[in-house]
Amino acid sequence: MNTFAPTPARNNATQPPLAPSFSPESPQPPDEELMAAIQRYDASALETLIQRHRRMLKSAIQRTVSDDAGADDVLQECFLSLWRHAHHYSPAKGRPLAWLMTLCKRRAIDHVRRSMAYCRAVGRMEVEIQHAESCSLDRADECVQADLGRVLGEHLTLLPVAQKKVIELAFLQGMSQREVAHTMQTPLGTVKTRMELGLKRLRQAFRTRNAIHSLQAA
Repeated sequence: MNTFAPTPARNNATQPPLAPSFSPESPQPPDEELMAAIQRYDASALETLIQRHRRMLKSAIQRTVSDDAGADDVLQECFLSLWRHAHHYSPAKGRPLAWLMTLCKRRAIDHVRRSMAYCRAVGRMEVEIQHAESCSLDRADECVQADLGRVLGEHLTLLPVAQKKVIELAFLQGMSQREVAHTMQTPLGTVKTRMELGLKRLRQAFRTRNAIHSLQAA
């Protein structure tokens, strides 16, 4: 079913509507006559030309536009452009079908370029969104790390220097116990013992602090 329905008269001030001059029952005129009638705003001539070459023109478009729906859109644009700009055609430019094929190819290329530009724009937007989300997560991690550093800093002064050092390297600089042992040139077992003792003291300090806060709140 053809859905193309151009307005019969494009310039009502100077061109009165024409009665259809072509019908399926009448002898089929050549393309040149149809183009001349279309230039006189004869919608029936446009309908006849569309029915005659629709399949061939769509096949030409599909060589550039792969999806069927996109090809139909381009074909519709071509027929609309033909109706609006039929006066651009002259027999000196060649046969009407060749002129139409050129028009369809150009429209198909324009369609692909628009699609590619849209995809690039969507891609850039997705990258920007991912970057923004990544920055937000980084800032959140920085805040958590700063908070941890502040809380630990308040209590690390309560620890012996050796215990304080292993906890700073492990929790504030993110080192593993082996890395702490290598950095401090200390046996791994000693590092584990110092960390265990230091964390035990910190837990006791946190409990005391929370108890005090609870009493104050009460």
